[in-house]
Amino acid sequence: MNRERPGGPAPWTPAGAGRPQTPFLSQVIHEYVDYNGHMSEAYYVLIFGHATDAFYDHVGLDHAYREQHRISVYTVEAHIRYLIEAHDGDALQIATRVLAYDAKRLRLHHTMRRGTDTLAVTELMLLHVDKTALRATPFHPEPLARIAAVAAAQASAPPPEPATSRHWGA
Repeated sequence: MNRERPGGPAPWTPAGAGRPQTPFLSQVIHEYVDYNGHMSEAYYVLIFGHATDAFYDHVGLDHAYREQHRISVYTVEAHIRYLIEAHDGDALQIATRVLAYDAKRLRLHHTMRRGTDTLAVTELMLLHVDKTALRATPFHPEPLARIAAVAAAQASAPPPEPATSRHWGA
């Protein structure tokens, strides 16, 4: 199913197991632009959030799965670096990398690009949660296998731009 996200058309088709995920597409709309003339930081987070949702769909953690199993995936930590300003009308591509995973956790990295320019990066720590017990719970086998397949397919790629902050001197 193709999706339209706020910020303009953002087609994305779930690729399923065995096929690579396509970059998530979005666009900076006028309402995202702040008094400095570029996209406000809240909208970077929004667009990265939509890219995370697209990844969930890709690996089978979609709405139907979440409803059927009464689970969700919570973001428990996020780091973002703003590298280059995004402006009204910019077409954006967000690539997603699996940095690490285990039975209950997933670390994702998103790179936001405009053409070949990297505008921002984020790293997320995500936790698979049983919504009834409100506790972390292991991923079911099928989505975990898809996460593992994505991680394996990306293993030989060079490391992404770090999303952690630069260390300030004392």
